[in-house]
Amino acid sequence: MRKIFFLLTLLLAISCKPDKNAFVIQGKIEGLGNTQIYLIHPEEEGEKVDTLDVKNGSFRIKGTIENPNVYLLAFGEQYMPLEIILEPGKFEVNGDLKNIHSLIATGGSLQKQYNAFIDEMLPLNDEYSKYYDENIEAKQNNDTLLMIEIEGKLDSIKDAYYEKAYSIVESIPASIVSAKIISEILMSNPDIDRLLPIVDKFDEHVKKTSFGQRISNTLNVIKNTRIGRIAPSFTMNDIEGNEIVLNSAFPNKYILIDFWASWCGPCREENPRMVIIYNKFKNKNFVMLGVSIDNNKAQWKKAVEEDLLTWPQVIDENNISSKDYGVIAIPANVLIDPDGIIIAKNVFGKKLEDLLLKVL
Repeated sequence: MRKIFFLLTLLLAISCKPDKNAFVIQGKIEGLGNTQIYLIHPEEEGEKVDTLDVKNGSFRIKGTIENPNVYLLAFGEQYMPLEIILEPGKFEVNGDLKNIHSLIATGGSLQKQYNAFIDEMLPLNDEYSKYYDENIEAKQNNDTLLMIEIEGKLDSIKDAYYEKAYSIVESIPASIVSAKIISEILMSNPDIDRLLPIVDKFDEHVKKTSFGQRISNTLNVIKNTRIGRIAPSFTMNDIEGNEIVLNSAFPNKYILIDFWASWCGPCREENPRMVIIYNKFKNKNFVMLGVSIDNNKAQWKKAVEEDLLTWPQVIDENNISSKDYGVIAIPANVLIDPDGIIIAKNVFGKKLEDLLLKVL
């Protein structure tokens, strides 16, 4: 009898032992009411891991997770999902749907890292938004001098933003938070010499996530288009359907390849400045080549006409921008010298003008 009692006690103890991979997400969202929420695993093409009924805005989700990853918590279909850096442990989600920015997840060391990153970047985001709105007003008033002044400030804020992001990921190199920041932000302004040592420190499971794989694939391409390398040639069709071959169409010229699209707001905002730069340098040993990643040719042609883009324009129908040049965010550009060597990347506005004054 004692043996049976001991065995039952042991089995009960084992069954009650907490799962080291268990997580709990609980919270109360004002304005959510009685509906459903979805925990979504973005790695699995938006697979809904769990669907839960909500009562009076309160909910509780339980599950297990083997390796930390970024999940989405969706509150119905009409709201932007909230990101959670999920790992074993307890998480709290609170906020008010009337103010989507008030929604916040807390719990876990990784979520703490990500929340700290958001807090660190918030002043720069707010400052950029302030000057961005002022720049729109200056454009509406045709105040060119003020526009130039404000655009210089915007460029300085962007530089500070990237520098701060780099310093943060360098402080947490093995974390999936670092991989997320690099993949979503820093890959649009990659500094290979700073990124490679960080990526080398990724945990093995981080390397296998979509963030890690995207970074690895893109860096492999970018390494082949670093400053000092020969620019990969390509063949694309222009507005009239004629083929333009990069390495033979513009002999003995400095070539600025401008990657853009008709649907890209920042690209369209940059186009007036590109027009000014082109008109200033077009009679020198310089040419620009617009490379659109549009899917809609009609919209592409319409944007070319509306924005008065008079330099050669081609459309990238085979994803060469991404595959050969590692372009994952636009606007982007590459400056090539007459020998076909890449001498600059992603230089805009006054910095681009100053560079062209120097080399031409």
